[in-house]
Amino acid sequence: MYKVVKRDGMITEFDISKISLAITKAFEAQQKQYHPSVIDMLALRVTADFEPKIRDGRIAVEDIQDSVEKVLEESGYTDVAKAYI
Repeated sequence: MYKVVKRDGMITEFDISKISLAITKAFEAQQKQYHPSVIDMLALRVTADFEPKIRDGRIAVEDIQDSVEKVLEESGYTDVAKAYI
């Protein structure tokens, strides 16, 4: 598996559930209904989107966040993407 480089330089293990949680919070902030399977699918699309940006087994948290925003917008959830930002 790969590692995530945080803003402060700390390195942690990648955990897809953190992406799912962030997306869920954005949906809830917009008071938009969702199904957990949709959240899981979006999180998987995010990982596919940022995969080319992984270098030496590491990905910057900013690259993950950019991918979340991009995937939400491409999926028609522009309002959720704005809440995520």
